[in-house]
Amino acid sequence: MEKMKMLGVVTLYNTDKEHALHNIALYAPYLDRLIVWDNSPANHQDWFDGDSQVDYQWTGENRFIAPAINYALRYAVMNEFHTLLLMDEDSQWPDFAAYRTEIESILREGRDMVFTPYVDGCDHFEITDAVQPKRLFINSGTVIPIKILRQIGGADEDAFPLDALDHDLSLSVIEHGYVAVCLTRHHLRHSLGHPRHLGPFHIFTPNYNWLRTYNMTRSHIICYKKHRALMTPEDKDYLYNEIIRRKFFRIILAEPDKVRRMTALLKGLYSGIRYKIKS
Repeated sequence: MEKMKMLGVVTLYNTDKEHALHNIALYAPYLDRLIVWDNSPANHQDWFDGDSQVDYQWTGENRFIAPAINYALRYAVMNEFHTLLLMDEDSQWPDFAAYRTEIESILREGRDMVFTPYVDGCDHFEITDAVQPKRLFINSGTVIPIKILRQIGGADEDAFPLDALDHDLSLSVIEHGYVAVCLTRHHLRHSLGHPRHLGPFHIFTPNYNWLRTYNMTRSHIICYKKHRALMTPEDKDYLYNEIIRRKFFRIILAEPDKVRRMTALLKGLYSGIRYKIKS
């Protein structure tokens, strides 16, 4: 039987060398090739010198995640890879080899789908089966067959360079007639940012800067507009309460750089509402 080739792509941004190389070493040996997409101002090519399995791409600026996915998609098509693993620099794999084995076993049965692990720190649903449907997935740890990624058109770099990209990919998979499943026996260790208690009221906040505030607000509004038919009451609640209302009060009551962040929130709202969805 033909060997299934798996490509991986990991994005870096101003990361510590020991931290990054430790996390990459947990899964890179079990891939057929790894693309390292480095958004850092400094070039870290020397970290990977001598590793013939790594394709290192330095941007010199923070171009976020979507361009990395599209570069990996083009690379996969040209070099006949079957699947693509998406990774974040902070994620840690205890058992990637077993995860890959289970994915390929399912694909060989002719069941085309997207795969995710159970993500510690993000997932909180009750585990009832080894393979469970998952409507929304995060990028890190997800494995997408190239066939599916091509059909959904890859990543939308203009609308979702970073934030809401995972939601857009998840809902695009559904719109094209596929499903995502969580292989619950395999756990990925992942954390979303570095939240802190700030201000006189010690409010718990992710403390995103003004640029992240703008992009997060804009992209989530665009995602809601683009996938309106699939949106649930929970999705609407998340957009209104977490992305807009709570961010507003976090800026006012706790976060620093209030003027720029509030301006960014308002500009993100305006830009998202005005954005024209591509047909």
